[in-house]
Amino acid sequence: MKIMAEFNSKAVRLANMPIRWFSVRDKKRDEGLSSSEDKPRWINFLLLLGALIGALFFILPPPVGVSINGWRVLGLLIPIIIVWATEALPVGVSSMLFLSLTVAFHLVGIEVAFKGFTSHLPWLMAGAFAIGVAMQQTGLSKRMAYYLLSRLNNFWGLILGTYLVNICLMSVPSSSARSGILAPILKSITTTVSDNPKSNFSRWLTYLFCTATDAFVGQMFLTGGASNAILIGLYSELSGHSLNWGQWIVIMAIPAIIFSLFATFGSLLFGRPEPELIAKVNNSKATNINYTALGPMTAGEWRVLFIFLFAIFLWIIGSKIRLEPGITALIIMSIIFLPRIGVLKIEALQSFNWNIVLLIGAVMGVGGILKETGMIDVLSKALIDPILGPLSTFGLLGIAIGVIIIGFITHFLLPSPNNLSMSLPLLFTWGLTTAHLPMPAILAFLGMLTFLTDKIVLFPYQIPPYYVFLSVEVTDRPRFTKLLLKMYPIMVIAAIIGTFVAYALLNITKY
Repeated sequence: MKIMAEFNSKAVRLANMPIRWFSVRDKKRDEGLSSSEDKPRWINFLLLLGALIGALFFILPPPVGVSINGWRVLGLLIPIIIVWATEALPVGVSSMLFLSLTVAFHLVGIEVAFKGFTSHLPWLMAGAFAIGVAMQQTGLSKRMAYYLLSRLNNFWGLILGTYLVNICLMSVPSSSARSGILAPILKSITTTVSDNPKSNFSRWLTYLFCTATDAFVGQMFLTGGASNAILIGLYSELSGHSLNWGQWIVIMAIPAIIFSLFATFGSLLFGRPEPELIAKVNNSKATNINYTALGPMTAGEWRVLFIFLFAIFLWIIGSKIRLEPGITALIIMSIIFLPRIGVLKIEALQSFNWNIVLLIGAVMGVGGILKETGMIDVLSKALIDPILGPLSTFGLLGIAIGVIIIGFITHFLLPSPNNLSMSLPLLFTWGLTTAHLPMPAILAFLGMLTFLTDKIVLFPYQIPPYYVFLSVEVTDRPRFTKLLLKMYPIMVIAAIIGTFVAYALLNITKY
């Protein structure tokens, strides 16, 4: 129990931090080192260079076919992109700075720049954060996880339980936050079954937890991650169509399941756990012991459970009663803070990731600004068409390969989820202005494929940190890296297959 308490404390503390690149530098920052100590001096020169380049756009005349306002918007966007990439400012704050500057220089109206904050999506994330914090503070999230895993106490049950546990945490809108909740549980299982971090079992189970936490729940549910709200917001801004919470599940479920099946059985193929450790899993009572140690449910846990179920109910029937998911989230958040009914005090607002809430509203504004000034067409033609244009001659497979390449490039230009915020508007615009894709399938094909690309086509240090960099050393990193490298080609194929299936179903059903 002492080990559990130690890991619980550190995991919960790290879980509430903003989403960003998980690197060794970030790990030092998480441990309390000053960010100024970690940022190299060349970043200041890069920021200065970006500011000078941006100033030139206000001095030099625009090229033929580009409006003066669009040209100056691009001048503001270049230094902001550098700020995003270097994380000189939090992504939400820097995005708001961009919106404010476009209004200050009279490039667009305030109703265009800040339109995203009149949408329900930023408030959906705020409400989801409230539910997530309430589940963590009352201990309900830990109880649900141990309950499921204690009832599915065998090898295949462990696989199923890992995914079901993450489904129970669908209202926690951050992969890193879900990791913070589940990291002590992963540590408990691996310590009980195998204290050898170099075992196949340790690296396989870590990979399974990463997939279930990040790719599966993070994609299947609208509240599974900030990127989902960004995707819907941009799609709505550019196409005039939107999806509610239930419709999102219908479209995303099949790709997420296909992806997870490939991840589960592919990882077993490359590193099947040792037979003697599988036998220990079948006989292990670790999760049952930990669940029993929690004692009976408290009144606070019961209240949060009912509030959580009520939120899901309203999200599902929202389209029938004309209730936006974000409005539901605000109602739920109000209930959570109500005296004697809710469980959170006003101080809990400090635990919310307001940076992400700001980012979601701001990114929708970025899409509107680019659309209003005509720059989205210019940039899509200049940056996207040279890649997708030639590849589109090979049909949908060529487009899929092109989207994966674009997703790979943008992932390393900008920290998540800003990579999606910049690539998706351009991809959607390309899809809307060409004859290659019918509008109803643009979201399924371009959006989901870019999503999955962001989950899988990564360097090894960017997947394990959800658990390894939470100071929960459950597996040997070099061996885990080898497993990731082997899985990448398989998961790319899984992403393409899952997206093609969803694309075909949308076309057939005209959903």
